[in-house]
Amino acid sequence: MTITENFKRYGMELAQDTRVTDVRIGLGYTAVQVDDGGVGLAYTFRGEAGHTCTALKMAGELAGKEAGDLLALMTEGDVISAAVGFATLNALLQRNLPTSLGEDFFPIIGLQKGERVGMVGFFAPIIPMIRKAGCEILIFEKNLERGKNLHGPEEIPELLPTCSVVILSATTLINHTFEEIAAHTGRAREVVMLGPSTPMAPQVFESTGVTLLAGMAVIDPRAALRIVSEGGGTQRLRGAVKKMVASCRK
Repeated sequence: MTITENFKRYGMELAQDTRVTDVRIGLGYTAVQVDDGGVGLAYTFRGEAGHTCTALKMAGELAGKEAGDLLALMTEGDVISAAVGFATLNALLQRNLPTSLGEDFFPIIGLQKGERVGMVGFFAPIIPMIRKAGCEILIFEKNLERGKNLHGPEEIPELLPTCSVVILSATTLINHTFEEIAAHTGRAREVVMLGPSTPMAPQVFESTGVTLLAGMAVIDPRAALRIVSEGGGTQRLRGAVKKMVASCRK
């Protein structure tokens, strides 16, 4: 069973007697609100939405549906549907978030000078912090135009196993590449899943190799929905969300 299927099954238990009240598919993120007010986020792969004017065939029919119906979209092949599914899961998870170890995962992982850090996904704000710690960094990114000295995904099998710390974008869940990438993290002492899309459900990650979840709690649902609708991304969501870190170790 894939991790997406595990999340779907876990989410279905939370979704009983719950309906979706709002869905926003923005240019940066997708947001879903459920009837207890909780809002969940997931990254929108807008570049893969297709070239027609309709990105999702169910548009206009989502709000009012049972949460379980939208959770089912996680396993759909297209990334727009999957984003709606994961945003729904994250909305349900807002009800019972795990104990937070803080807002910053760097003090927890304790980077050591000379370590090699692998970053799957381009997280520009934390790159200088890794280099300041005296670490070598290997950045794996599909879009090589985002920066210098980037490595394509095809280099992951060779280079990622050489990293003692791995920072993994939660978007790997949405585009269904998580298992393929996680298979090469077995030698790492820490594997951190990072980003607003991160499902804060440590128990589902226990057998995956992920050691820390660095996600977000939505503390101002109304503001989060508006920012997503107006095309805002991670930086604009500040104030509407709060960073949190949770351990996946038993």
